[in-house]
Amino acid sequence: MYTIAFMTLIALTALALPAAGQMGLVDDVTQWQAGIDKGGTKMTLAKADAGWAADVAADGGGEDYPKVRRVFGQAQDWRDFMRLRARLRVTCDDPTVRQKRIAFVFYDEQTRLPNHPGNPMRQQAVAHEVPVGRWVDINDWLTNIQRATIRQLDLYIYELPPDTPHKYRWEVATLRVEGVGEKAAVLDGQVFSLNEIKGAVGRPAGAVKTDDGLELVMGSAGEVARVGSDSQAFGVAAADRPTGLLVRDVTQDAPPVMVGGEIKQVGGEVRQSARLEALGLAVNATYKGLGHSIEISGAIADLRGEDRAVTVYFALPVADAPWQWWDSMSKARVEVDERGELACLETRMGYGLGGAHSKYPLGAITWPERGGLTLAVRMDEPVIHRIAYNPKLRLFFIALDFGLVPEKRTDGRPLSEASFRILLYRHDPAWGFRSALQRYYEFFPDFFTKRVNREGGWYVWGDMRKTEGALDAGFAFHWGPGG
Repeated sequence: MYTIAFMTLIALTALALPAAGQMGLVDDVTQWQAGIDKGGTKMTLAKADAGWAADVAADGGGEDYPKVRRVFGQAQDWRDFMRLRARLRVTCDDPTVRQKRIAFVFYDEQTRLPNHPGNPMRQQAVAHEVPVGRWVDINDWLTNIQRATIRQLDLYIYELPPDTPHKYRWEVATLRVEGVGEKAAVLDGQVFSLNEIKGAVGRPAGAVKTDDGLELVMGSAGEVARVGSDSQAFGVAAADRPTGLLVRDVTQDAPPVMVGGEIKQVGGEVRQSARLEALGLAVNATYKGLGHSIEISGAIADLRGEDRAVTVYFALPVADAPWQWWDSMSKARVEVDERGELACLETRMGYGLGGAHSKYPLGAITWPERGGLTLAVRMDEPVIHRIAYNPKLRLFFIALDFGLVPEKRTDGRPLSEASFRILLYRHDPAWGFRSALQRYYEFFPDFFTKRVNREGGWYVWGDMRKTEGALDAGFAFHWGPGG
């Protein structure tokens, strides 16, 4: 078993300092051992064409906790390594098994539990459900893992499901920890070489403007040539950073690429149309001013007739300035953490790239005394999104995750394409997120209309009528199967 622990990183002196950059962990199968915590499950471990393979003969019944373990003779200082990358596959002889669970469990000398017999190290874990029969790439942050004096790494490859005897095999072709150095950058939580991240600069091709003076100028390469007002440029395009609409095939290691295509002014709108043959995707979009906001709406479509996992981005260039990112109405940040980006995210979710999505339907950055920019989605159009500010790349962006399949909805519309809509607007730099939120309220008053006659707390499960004092305690709404 393991316990997921969220630890604060502590600056400690370790006994061994690995080389900077990255460190492979599965090159030598003799450094690993296979075993179980209990029961009659049998395991064998052998070298594979790449990495190693673990064969498991599960005995059925309860969980035996089969695992593969590597113990380090000297404590390993992994503080410079912030990512875990793995490429693996699980196969099973039971056709009813659709997925298997794996957990990467880290043990650090500084996490020993003083009140437990033997003072064991705390188990710090990153877990995944892996579909059976296909190679899967895993890319996890280690920033919540204490890793100054790593002594042991376990891979728990769980027996259940099912609870009947069966055989399964885990192949681990790649397993390494990586740092983010000067030659790399984080974009939407993923690490890429700076040489891979490319922008483009063309000639001005069209522009849209809000009633309060915010202007978005689009270039012929699909870039955001300029964003700003008549008196203040908030950002301009550069060849070393992608701007405008971007797209990424999440199954590949490559960074997002600019959509590009044809950009043209049509009346008060700018229209963009592109076919990305290398990615097998088509994108169409329209940019237009709507009162005090700019709307970017469009659709992405699969051209291959396959299941696809894609992310659509809209990225704004921002000036090299002391931009503040707002986590809430009362908290703004300038300094990034180990992840290299400023964002306010729900994490470890069962959906979205890396299990992350934004807590709010809007995100805001402020250049003190100069201006403020806000990106937002509509709450009546549910979408998995992340809004972030990247100081290293000088980008303020929103990411939208889509799954495309070669099927049709009940009304005949294709599920191989997905629509999107993004809002861009200004806010008062003196009020930051408060101003951004107030404008959102004004854009969408129906989202915030009070529709109940009484207010109170939310009672979950049980039967509120049978709970003495529930009404006196302020409960007003009941949710659950009882009552």
